[in-house]
Amino acid sequence: MPRWALAFLLLSSCAWAAPLPENPAGRRAVRGSPVETVHESDELRALRQFDEESFAPGAPAPPLPNEPAASSVRQLSSMSVGPDAIPAPLRSPGHELVKPIETASAIPWLDQLKSPDLPVRFDPRVVRYLEFYKSDRRGRAIMTSWLKKEGRWKAMFEEALRRAKLPLSLTYVSMIESGFDPNDRSHAGAVGLWQFMPEGGRIYGLRIDYWIDERKSPEKATQAFVQYIGDLKERFGAWPLALAAFNAGYGAVLRSMQKYNSNDYWELCRHEDGLPWDTVLYVPKAMAVALVGENKKLFGYDEVKVDPPFAFDHVSVPSSMSVTAIAKAAGSTPAEIAALNPELRRNRTPPEAWQARVPRGSAARFAASWEQHREMVKPFVVRFGERLEDIAAAHGASPRELRALNGIDDSGDVRPGLTLLVPDGKKPTAPPPCDTQIVAVPDKDAVVAGRKRVFYRTLPQDSPSEIAAFFKVKPTDLARWNNVDLDAKLANNMVLQLWVANDFDSSKAALVDPARVRVVTVGSPEFFDLVEARRGRKRLAYVIKKGDDLKKVAKKFNLTVADLERINRFGAAHTELVVGQKVVVYIPLTAAEKAKAACALTPGGLEPDAREAAKEPADSTKESLDAPKEPAPPRDPIVDEQERAEEGVVVSPGDKRSLPRPPPSDGRP
Repeated sequence: MPRWALAFLLLSSCAWAAPLPENPAGRRAVRGSPVETVHESDELRALRQFDEESFAPGAPAPPLPNEPAASSVRQLSSMSVGPDAIPAPLRSPGHELVKPIETASAIPWLDQLKSPDLPVRFDPRVVRYLEFYKSDRRGRAIMTSWLKKEGRWKAMFEEALRRAKLPLSLTYVSMIESGFDPNDRSHAGAVGLWQFMPEGGRIYGLRIDYWIDERKSPEKATQAFVQYIGDLKERFGAWPLALAAFNAGYGAVLRSMQKYNSNDYWELCRHEDGLPWDTVLYVPKAMAVALVGENKKLFGYDEVKVDPPFAFDHVSVPSSMSVTAIAKAAGSTPAEIAALNPELRRNRTPPEAWQARVPRGSAARFAASWEQHREMVKPFVVRFGERLEDIAAAHGASPRELRALNGIDDSGDVRPGLTLLVPDGKKPTAPPPCDTQIVAVPDKDAVVAGRKRVFYRTLPQDSPSEIAAFFKVKPTDLARWNNVDLDAKLANNMVLQLWVANDFDSSKAALVDPARVRVVTVGSPEFFDLVEARRGRKRLAYVIKKGDDLKKVAKKFNLTVADLERINRFGAAHTELVVGQKVVVYIPLTAAEKAKAACALTPGGLEPDAREAAKEPADSTKESLDAPKEPAPPRDPIVDEQERAEEGVVVSPGDKRSLPRPPPSDGRP
């Protein structure tokens, strides 16, 4: 292959491998939900890279010393050595298997190792990790960082393990799980120092909700780990299997044992579809770091300066307080309070009373001054369909203030039953005088005997099935009443009509006030008149004259050709217009028409003068064509998703002909 071709391939592969820059707010607007983030430390990322280089299928086998004579065998525990424990990737070329190293004589410094209180076997993978931490520059950097962080947690971990009469070397499990980082989050969604998944965390009593994630609580997560690992040891009997189950889940280990009819971890590692690849490496990894941790001087880490222990005072916070307010009351900094309380998900304590951590020695100061920094807030339980805008208005706040108060990044997190914080003592914001909601339905005159009609306005996280279940109606009826597809997602701010049982408790849902609803049949002249008036424009039927084409007509009405094509459902190749043909256009309302339309909507119908406008589009030759010619002011297409949703603005990267535009103040389409 020519050199230039090889260079091109290398450049191409690098280009594909490099992550693309992205705009998280823009992606959230497209997805309708936030993108899950992964918090992985540099050390764990580097270790994962070493795993893939050294042990992945197809990788070169690690260099291993020759097997020694049986007389020199030395094990670091009383655990018996089982069959050959090397998976296929570690097999040496030309040999059936490379056998496990059961001796230290082939690598002299192994003879000097002090045994941890966990059983350890000189499997080649264990030795490979030991050499990595002893001699490899990357391994030494990783271990140095870990041992520094270990000082923060070791005393607490060992005390919990000692009380449970478990090996103290289990402390090092946190080293390979999270790198001693309580904020670590894996690709699979495991979180905290011990990397609990949500289901496992809840089984062992950890609170995981909107406000709190106790998987990040150093104390409570450690208590949960001690119980969990103790239960696994009780079930499996041997520590290698218990550790494997902690990594892969006990069900995966049981299935492998049953499939291969063996309870030997090392035997299970030999077989395809035995244990997950990560688990095949997990136990050797745990053994290796325990050996390093118990032999710091031999590995050259005895001079590492460790972090000070995790020390704090507990204080009672009677009602919700922000991290900033707690810091002021305790004479600390928000960063220090956040580091001491990593389980707080919203930078404040939850709505109920809470035990928070403050720096050691500052509890008395906090108790004396917390009321001076107390925020005037109270709890509020969200009803089904309740919107942030409505909650904010009912408590004299703006949606932006409510989001900031509750740490709301995405409205989809606000679910029925969630307890939010709202201002205490403020007067409700009065609703706009003309706040009638236009509701387009298949047939505005339809009724369902024996049921009452209610109106429900959708939220971003709503699904047709969830709405039907809450209101106790059939999904197929919901679809028929509202022209919706049960398999598709709903847009925000849609208003659905539902006929519910007469005894349905409407107080459990946030419904649209029927006094502020104007029901129209979708696509009717009445529908177009009312909807377009809301956008500050009116719909006309322009009659094509001789010499007209799409470009001329568009210019006459201050539209674009793409606008005309979209409005009239013309294809991009549609260029021919026929004299006498009617083309629908939109023109802005005059100031007088805007004022008249502002409050013309009533549940009973249009004002008398406006009823005539609810007929088919008028001939534009009889209308004033004084549309403004100045272009509408440009708008940044990527802004806060929540505020854009309130305005009904959507930017679609797939629309290559023209971006949908928000209704401008001058009424242009």
